Amino acid sequence: MPSSKPAGKPQAPSSLRRQPSQARAQQTMQTLFKAAAQILDKEGEGGLTTNKVAAAAGFSIGTLYQYFPSKEVLVRAMAARGQALVLQQLEGYLSELETRADVQQMDGRELLGKAIHILLQGFAKGKGLSQTLIRLGWTLEKPDETANAVRQVADRLAVFFERIAHPALQTPSTAQMFVLTRSVIGTLRSASLEKSPLLGSPAFEDTLTQMAWALLARAESDARAGRA
Repeated sequence: MPSSKPAGKPQAPSSLRRQPSQARAQQTMQTLFKAAAQILDKEGEGGLTTNKVAAAAGFSIGTLYQYFPSKEVLVRAMAARGQALVLQQLEGYLSELETRADVQQMDGRELLGKAIHILLQGFAKGKGLSQTLIRLGWTLEKPDETANAVRQVADRLAVFFERIAHPALQTPSTAQMFVLTRSVIGTLRSASLEKSPLLGSPAFEDTLTQMAWALLARAESDARAGRA
């Protein structure tokens, strides 16, 4: 960027001074997140305390409380970060497919399966987060925050199906997309909270994909017409 100050921003020097502080704050929070995740992995939910997190992160308890006034707020912040990562990964996958010239020739069921895999890893199995943390996050969830995340998934998938116009996949109605996303994420939530061994089973992921396929697949006659 040019060094000259843009009009209407007389506070630019002060803004620049705040940037290192913001970067340090982000680094501090990431360090606290990492420490909390390690404690959860080693000691489980019962072993997680703010004092232990602060000590493991190398900070005073006062520093931790500057960011997170309780263990519950800390866990919810970690869970929210995990949800954001899932949405980012899903967005990357869908955006890449939307730019592919051969997307209509790709296997429709496989496309669904990979999207299901991303959701499964992020909302239940613990990609980037531990399963223990995800389960604890579900127990402390705020319904409006969960609903917002599910709506984002539904809205993005609706746009995706419309854009790719895949001959084997119908563009879902609002009702179909509602049922699909709530069924999938609700199932993942239940499996996480119940500590279900199905989370490590290929049959679990295959069943979710089969459900999505049954709801969204075009009739064979329609699919042939779409390829014509």
